[in-house]
Amino acid sequence: MRARRIPVDYGSHTPQVEQLREALLELAAPVAPRPGDVPMYSSVTAELLAGGVADADYWYRNLRQPVRFEETVRGLIAAGHTTFIEVSAHPVLTSPVEETGEAMGVEVYAGGTLRRDQGGSRRFLASLGELWVQGGVPGWQAVFAGTGARRVELPTYAFQTKHYWFDTAPARPAASADPHAAFWEVVEREDLEGLAKTLRLDEAQTGLTAVLPALSAWHKRHAEAVSMDSWRYRAHWKSLPAGPKAALSGTWLVAVTPDQLDGALYETVAWALRAQGAVVEPLVVSGADDAGQGERPWAEALAVHSAAAGVLSLLAQDESPLADASATPAGYAQNLALLQQLEAADSDAALWCVTQGAVSIGERDPLTSPAQALVWGLGRVAAQELPTRWGGLVDLPREPDERALTRLCEVLAAEADEDQVAVRSTATYGRRLVRAPLGDALGDGWTPGKGTVLITGGTGALGSEVARRLAAQGAEHLLLVSRQGGTAPGVTDLEAELTATGARVTTVACDVADPEALRHLLDSVPDDCPLAAVVHTAAVLDDGALTTLTPEQLDRVLRVKVGAARQLHNMTRDLELSAFVLFSSLAGTVGMAGQGNYAPGNAYLDALAQYRSAQGLVATSVAWGSWARGGMAGRDVVGDTSIRHGVPLLQPERAIAALETALAHGDTSLVIADIDWERFAYSYTAARPSRLLDELPEARAVLTRDEPTDAAATHTLSERLAGLAPAERERQLRTTVRTQVAAVLGHDSGETVELRRRFAELGLDSVTAVELRNRLNTATGLRLPTTIVFDCPTVHELVCYLGDALFGDEDGTEGSTNAAAPGTAELDQLEAFLRQLPDGDPTRAELVGRLRQLLRVASGPGAGGEVTVNAEDFESASNDDLFEYIGKEFGIS
Repeated sequence: MRARRIPVDYGSHTPQVEQLREALLELAAPVAPRPGDVPMYSSVTAELLAGGVADADYWYRNLRQPVRFEETVRGLIAAGHTTFIEVSAHPVLTSPVEETGEAMGVEVYAGGTLRRDQGGSRRFLASLGELWVQGGVPGWQAVFAGTGARRVELPTYAFQTKHYWFDTAPARPAASADPHAAFWEVVEREDLEGLAKTLRLDEAQTGLTAVLPALSAWHKRHAEAVSMDSWRYRAHWKSLPAGPKAALSGTWLVAVTPDQLDGALYETVAWALRAQGAVVEPLVVSGADDAGQGERPWAEALAVHSAAAGVLSLLAQDESPLADASATPAGYAQNLALLQQLEAADSDAALWCVTQGAVSIGERDPLTSPAQALVWGLGRVAAQELPTRWGGLVDLPREPDERALTRLCEVLAAEADEDQVAVRSTATYGRRLVRAPLGDALGDGWTPGKGTVLITGGTGALGSEVARRLAAQGAEHLLLVSRQGGTAPGVTDLEAELTATGARVTTVACDVADPEALRHLLDSVPDDCPLAAVVHTAAVLDDGALTTLTPEQLDRVLRVKVGAARQLHNMTRDLELSAFVLFSSLAGTVGMAGQGNYAPGNAYLDALAQYRSAQGLVATSVAWGSWARGGMAGRDVVGDTSIRHGVPLLQPERAIAALETALAHGDTSLVIADIDWERFAYSYTAARPSRLLDELPEARAVLTRDEPTDAAATHTLSERLAGLAPAERERQLRTTVRTQVAAVLGHDSGETVELRRRFAELGLDSVTAVELRNRLNTATGLRLPTTIVFDCPTVHELVCYLGDALFGDEDGTEGSTNAAAPGTAELDQLEAFLRQLPDGDPTRAELVGRLRQLLRVASGPGAGGEVTVNAEDFESASNDDLFEYIGKEFGIS
């Protein structure tokens, strides 16, 4: 608490004042009260002060009696006064006034006039401005009397074209073209009398009382489902036209395990590559235990073949566990380790991963290996995080013939941005995302029926939302399974809420990835309520950049997401289930930077659903956009990035309704996400082109709108900057970097990005740092290291680095942006001092004059005249503005 000693030797408003009564009356005797021009409420009487009352005795009582300030303010507010101005050297009563208004439930404004150390006219005018924007009307003529101020006409255009408030919703049309709209409006309101009149029926004789609520509920569900139809997408395999004959060259490294080296797949693939002109060298990993353990099993071979044309990995075939009781397939972990070591070696070779049976192009092409689908989830993220390091994904038949192998070589040799390909003997297929509307096929939602519904992650955010909906839909028994079980936060309230609907609820702590624990759990399902459906929502998030992931992280995530799903599949495959629901993610379908340890497991779930479906078993995997209100991806930095890139959070109630529709329709693998293609299409392809979105008209319109229309527009940044003077070159580099930072952070303009503020303070993290690096790679044509944002943590430092990388050797210099011009050290000291001063510090006024004079001297007679400097611009400039101006004038940074 702040306190200040008052230099008096008595206590005001206490009996001590009585000792001073005679002296005070004598001192105040000359005071002659007269009627005032402004009515005055007294904190002595707590009422309007009558004329002539404020005499000497009044001022004695003012010092002796209690201060009735709150009572007086309450009286003023009760009388209708809601604007209070404290006329004083520093406001101390505004907060009590506002608190009194809040206690009375009345919104009031309390402002001041002057402030401590701000006692001039500028502060007083600012206070009047604050009063005016609150609706007060100062007497402006009196304020400006004698100052020479005059009225001027303001321009008719807006000063600022960007506003930061929500637009109001458009007015609802007064009439509808739908001839049935009036009927359904009556139904939606559940207006019994109105419905009877509309149908010209007697409501008492027709049973409308029982029918109307059900009809209203059906209509609401149907209208909601129609609006959610735009959220539905699915993967589609498009037959690709035959390309030119394959023509490979250079050395191709084929990554295999020792067991694969003598296998049929390596031999046939190597033969095909050689037949098309490539030199083939095997890249052998010594075993599963080496993958990602820091021993760099491929480092020596990569160093020897640093100029290899490409790397083709067959490692995904190894589906054995990485270690005992591990949920991570060795081949998947080895592919990640190979990718990491390629990046560490800074090789020019891009990595292509081959799978067999990991995808299905249609009903006649069953998916046979869900485990290898993990590599597809990994590759989709690698394309976003490491666009120059990643080649693509190719799925081959189990027994590829010569035609399929020739098509594989065509894919490797092509330059058509096709990086998700299924090669079959009949054709080559490219993966596309397409809409999956139901249209007229839209029907009622799925209901759980009788029996037990097992929900993994049942006490978590997603699982509890599913449980609530199932209970409302008449589920007989809900078996909620989680790691904490009955000790999970909020579980008591959840159980009470579900039980109130009439459902039986059992909450159990169980590790569903443990076969024995899961078997015991399934055996505990009551005989009178057998297992009828499974909903797998359980998941663990432990993400990071691909180059930083460890085998321990992989297994921690896959154990819950993949291991549990596999055990549930194996142990329930002989049961007559009505639903087997897997909660997947959009990240596994399209790939998103920063989700390299989350996307693969979700790709596995999508593949497992297709695998079950091919075996005649029920299965539905939904790749969700992030959920609101506690969904896993909605509460971390990755979720924030998704929102910024055009994937808003889904409201749980509507998401569950969309799930019910998918179950009723029998969907096997589906995407449900609310995607803003104007933003998502651009951000998704900013670092690397992709054909995935080609079949979506909204995305295609965005991507083709900004395509260059002439050859000049396609020039690289270095070509455009090459002929410029160093100062202008640096300015444009600075603009480029700020623009890219703004795009990553979701800002409207690069002007809002401060030059010398650290990226971490601006909001960049490990995920968005990867995106910025990729954007800069595209903009500059460079291959920047993955740590560039951390090595150069400000715009200023990053511009210096890029200037050196692009033009450092030009004319034998060491980089114009980093040149140590004379006076640099002294200006660095000035910069350090200015950084300690807050913007607006009075000391800056003196520095402005000195800098202005310094700039005049720097220009000199031979520099083309005196530098024109606007003092007001200097005085209103921030520290960053001053640094930038000094750097430009002196040709240094």
